[in-house]
Formats: sequence, C-alpha cells, structure tokens
Amino acid sequence: MRDTALYEQILGLSAPWQVSSVTMDQQAQTITVCVELPPAATLACPKCDRAGCTIKDRQPRTWRHLDTCQYKTLISAPLPRTECPDCGVKTIAPPWALKHSRFTLLFERFAIDALLEMSVTGACGLLRMSWDEADGIVARAVERGLERRDLSKLRRIGIDEKQVLAGHHYITVVYDLETSKVVWMGQDRTEETLDRFFEGLPKAVLGQIECITMDMWKPYRASCRKWIAGADEKTVLDRFHLERHLGEAVNDVRKQEARELAAQGIELLKKTKYDWLYRPENLPPERAARMLEQRQYDLKTGRAYAIRENFRHLWDFVFPPGARRFFKGWYFWATHSRLTPMIKVAKMFNTHLERILTFFKLRATNSIAEGVNNKIQTIKKKAYGYRNVQRFINAIYFHCGGLELYPL
Repeated sequence: MRDTALYEQILGLSAPWQVSSVTMDQQAQTITVCVELPPAATLACPKCDRAGCTIKDRQPRTWRHLDTCQYKTLISAPLPRTECPDCGVKTIAPPWALKHSRFTLLFERFAIDALLEMSVTGACGLLRMSWDEADGIVARAVERGLERRDLSKLRRIGIDEKQVLAGHHYITVVYDLETSKVVWMGQDRTEETLDRFFEGLPKAVLGQIECITMDMWKPYRASCRKWIAGADEKTVLDRFHLERHLGEAVNDVRKQEARELAAQGIELLKKTKYDWLYRPENLPPERAARMLEQRQYDLKTGRAYAIRENFRHLWDFVFPPGARRFFKGWYFWATHSRLTPMIKVAKMFNTHLERILTFFKLRATNSIAEGVNNKIQTIKKKAYGYRNVQRFINAIYFHCGGLELYPL
C-alpha cells in the first residue's frame, strides 16, 4: 500500500479530499502529510448542508496528528471557505479535526486520556506540546461536555463552597448527590452566584428537586427559597458542617484554657490540638494514651469535647420527635456549660433546628461533596495551585463533572 493511501485511510478521507504527498524530515523528527482538494471541487455548506457550494478561497493550515513511529506527524492542508447562496461565506471544518482546533480528532482523544491520568505538565512532556495547547484541549473538552450533558433527572443536589485563591476568593459548587458529579460551578459565593445556576434549569427540573444539602450560609438559603418551592422543607443542614462548627468550638476552648494554664506554668495542653479534633475511634495509640491522661483532670476542654461527642448521638435516631427531644436535652447541657464557644454554637444550631431535623426525613448529607472536595484538592495540588479561576473551574469539570469529553 502506498503511503498516501495509508494516510487517507488513517484520516478517514473521502472524495474530494486526497493525500497528495507524505514527506519525512529526519533532522526535525517530523512527518508531514499534505492533503489537497482538486481545483474544481465543490463542498457542502457547513451550516445548511447544501451540496455543490463553490470554494471561495483556501487558507493553508497545519494540524498535529498522532505520532508515526515516534515522529511528530503534521497534517498540512488548505482550509477552504465555501460560498453558499443562502448562508454566505462559511469556513469548512476538515473531516479530521474540529473547527478552530489545530489537532486532529484522534490526537485530541489521546490527549484527553493523558490529561485525565496525569498532570498537565506530565501530559505536555509525553505529547510534546505546550501548556497553552493542553489548556485549550481541556477547555474545548469541557465546553463539549457541558453542551451534551442532561440535567433532566436532577433531583437531589448538594451546595458547597471552595476556596480557590488566597484571601476570601471562593467558587460555589453544586453536586448531584445521586451520581456524585459536579453539575455546576460559579465564581464567588453570593446569592446572585447561585441564582445563575437555578436560572439555567428548566422549570420542570426546578419543580422536581426534592432535596438540598448545604451549610448555614445565608445567601445560599435565600437563593434556594427564591427558586425552589418549599425550599426549607427540602433543605438538610449538612451534618459534617455542623460537627465542624463543634470541632472549632472545642479548639477555641482548648486555646483559651491552654493560655490560662500556661500563665500558671502548666503546659498540660501544649501541642494537643489534634488530640481533641480526632474522634475517639480514630485516635492513634500514642495520642489515645495522652488523651487518657489529660481527661483525668477537670479540664474545660474535656467538657467541651464531651459535649461535641454527645451531639453525634443525634444521628442515631430514626424519627424526628425522638431527635428533637434529644436535642433539647443536649442544648440545655451545652448552654449551661459556661463555655462561651460551645454556648454560641448550641444557640446557632437551635436557630436552624428545623432544617437540621429534615435529615430524618430525607436522609441526605454532603458526604459526596466532601469526597469530591478531596479530589478537587488533589487537582489543585497537582497543578501547584491556580491563578486563573476559570482554568480551575475547567479542571474540576474535566475531572469531576462526569462529562462526555471526547470529540465525536
């Protein structure tokens, strides 16, 4: 088989496209495949598919293809513009590549596989392309995936925030709790940010949303109330966020008591921050021994720790009435503990009690969001951080969106 016929089959060319020559440059380690159109060739209009449109002009272009025997392979061809009586002058997308892309379809598929498995820097080294070229492949793949996705079955969503830059720079992340996929992201964490997500959903989808998990961030609550009928009855305050507030309160008590003891020359609580943040069942043996010693003393931190751990029994209840009675007793204990951080958190929980108790009806948490957050953190770490928020959003969609990324 001649080399020209071979590449015609590899590229899937049909008349009037044809490979005119294949040249190899050993010094540059490249193979150039030249594709041509006969002078009198006609093509279909790319917009209306009208056949027999004349070619107005041709602009020389080059596309990167999969390597041939470790040689970088380039496709060189004149990119035509057709003149359609109905649509006017339109640029043709060649059969081997997408419009505006400088890579063949096969190369983009391979590049997407590489970028999914390794860092951008690693993929660039493997594929011998620049960082900007890899970023363009990711951006186009995400754009395709977002256009193809179907949100018609969206029923249970989780809403969370993610810090992206130093300072108070956040993105809002919306998850599908049933598929563990990221379905939407927007810069900032305001009410208007979340409004943009709900604006893009059909009314039928808005009407079928039956569960929303989130933290106590007021702008998110206000947006959900605006767009979702009966939003408060469908909202579950995420248990992991609630327990994080309790953990922070215990740490505040520890810091305050550590300062008081240090003033008396007692360093009992020095370097024990993480001892009190562990759950008892997760304590490493060396920390467990130290914790046992510390709890022999009448420490404020020990009382705060007991209040935090006791709150976890709330989730063992099956029905809301029992959980409500338990919370009432726990609330009395916490607010009479004379520990200001614990009192503050208990009162905050009491304010949001109805949305906490919806857990026993909907049985939903943001645990999926926490799992995806770990993956997002890994993406950020592999890239050594992002200075461009939109690129960070594209990377999350690329790895966590469950999108159809490949070009058709």
